[in-house]
Amino acid sequence: MKKIRLALRIAVLVAALLAACSCHKEGVRRGGVVSFRFSTVAPTTRATTPGDGDASDGGGIFLTDGKPDLVILVARQDGAVVKRFDIAAPDTDVVLQSATETEAVVAFDLSDEGAGDYLVFAVANDAGALTQGISSVSALEALTLTEAQIPDGRIPLSARGSFTVYEEMNGQVSLKLIRCVAKVSVELVNNTGAELSLTDFREDFSRMRPDRAFVLAQDATMPAGAVAGTLSAEVASLTVPAFDDAAETEPGRLTAGSWYVFPSTGPYTSAISFTLDGTAYSFPDLSVTDSRQKDIPSLERNQHLRVVTRISRGQVSFNFEVAEWDLKDEAVEFD
Repeated sequence: MKKIRLALRIAVLVAALLAACSCHKEGVRRGGVVSFRFSTVAPTTRATTPGDGDASDGGGIFLTDGKPDLVILVARQDGAVVKRFDIAAPDTDVVLQSATETEAVVAFDLSDEGAGDYLVFAVANDAGALTQGISSVSALEALTLTEAQIPDGRIPLSARGSFTVYEEMNGQVSLKLIRCVAKVSVELVNNTGAELSLTDFREDFSRMRPDRAFVLAQDATMPAGAVAGTLSAEVASLTVPAFDDAAETEPGRLTAGSWYVFPSTGPYTSAISFTLDGTAYSFPDLSVTDSRQKDIPSLERNQHLRVVTRISRGQVSFNFEVAEWDLKDEAVEFD
């Protein structure tokens, strides 16, 4: 069975590469065509943003008339960008083999650049604006993103990698497009067994709202001069159900809100306050620590920080959990 599956995969790859080669001009050498497969980390989800109706939360690739909002840049090992392909624009040098909201496959000929090792960078969902005029890897790595640069609520995705061009054969490269932002969500868990009505609910997170981020960040490092502001979440009134299921075996849960944030580094602190049954509760200077009571040092792109407030009879506790952001989600917005 393994041999049969391997043969099928090779057959599919050869067929795709032959199709790509057939779309190029006559006289092009047999080698040098590279097929790129860009996939996202999660199914497309929907979100709302201030001033906008429906937009992707950044989990998927935007398509216009079947073409992905995707720009690919190829650079030599010396750092010079030698090719830039805007897949959504008319470009006879690129063959778009397939495109969905979760995957795009393109092929292009690099035989004119010669055999060798190359770097590849990709940015999706920015309408091609961020990479205009870029001619070097150093300029690419210095690219930053602000909220004002996010078009129509589209959260840019990016990827980087390397590949080799051969004179006598073609190749295929697969890369993951990752969101350029992280997510923070605030959740309430009701362990009292009775419906809870909260008013004046507020949470503040220090250093968790930078005003910019690197487009091709590999960690949570913030750009020079970035201001690590405070993320504030405020809700006038909330009703947390007594139970989360008809069997009344799971405590009631409610998501107070979810927000995009740019990657950041700690140390973080949080302040939480609310009013319940006429009594005001305030918890200032909470340490943002994980289940092992260790400080959460940073929040990287495509990570999800869940802030869980558990309310029991006579007791309130807090949990901060960081995980990869790879699931479908409810509405998300920039604060």
